[in-house]
Amino acid sequence: MNMDTLPSKHNERGGTFLKRVCLLFHPEKELTSFQTSFLLALIGLLALAVRLLSLRLEPALSRDGCLYLELIQVWHDTGSLDGVLKHWPEFWIPPFPLYLMLLVMKCGFSAYLSGVGVNIFLGSLLPGIIYLIANEVCRSRRIALASALLIALNPPMIELAVEPLRDTVYLFFAGLVICLLIFCIRRQKWYLWGITGVFLGMAFLTRYETLEFFPLAGICWGIAICRKTMDWKKLLICCFSLSAAFVVTVCLLISAMGAEDHLYKSYGKYYLVKWKNIEKKFCKENILK
Repeated sequence: MNMDTLPSKHNERGGTFLKRVCLLFHPEKELTSFQTSFLLALIGLLALAVRLLSLRLEPALSRDGCLYLELIQVWHDTGSLDGVLKHWPEFWIPPFPLYLMLLVMKCGFSAYLSGVGVNIFLGSLLPGIIYLIANEVCRSRRIALASALLIALNPPMIELAVEPLRDTVYLFFAGLVICLLIFCIRRQKWYLWGITGVFLGMAFLTRYETLEFFPLAGICWGIAICRKTMDWKKLLICCFSLSAAFVVTVCLLISAMGAEDHLYKSYGKYYLVKWKNIEKKFCKENILK
């Protein structure tokens, strides 16, 4: 063996590795599927690490977070949502985020770790959803990866993920709904509308504002009809698939949570308050005129 050739081979290998790393950031070279998956996995791990580090260095607990932890503990101790309603009769928020945290709590974790754990886990998956949306819209893997990285390191997103709140849960499911709506428009598959309805139901039981996605779906169908990319028959099938999946998902989750009466009353109360606010604003404008 010629020992003089070893350093040169080592340098060649080192140079080849550096070249491969540099090619990942070359703007004119398209990333392969393996490279994209590898970088996206790194971004997801980075998002998880940053959130865990933030929880370790600056743990925070807002007033709403304290309230949610108290309600989760009551739900766990009483074994039903009725106990929560007796403990706090003004409870009107959708119970699905608390139910997710309750399921984790039943595995032996405390209420705080369950609430924060659900948010950190779903918050670490958000960059993947943003990647899918950006890649579908921009048709560029580099732009999509950059978008995912921005979400992974976004300070407000990190702050929301390290508290037992329902915002991260809603952003996760709402992001999935938006992503799937884009897929539905591009691919026009009826089963994609059904999958969208499933996550739309989960998002609705997280925040009532999710109902505003139905007009968005209607706009998507209107654009498809105007551009003649979808006929009426396919439109009706997609509409039925979305609505049926939404109703079935909502009914199954409501039954699993035991929240039939609570959801109906809270839903009515939520929109009654909104209507009263609109009336007050309208009356004030008329008085000023």
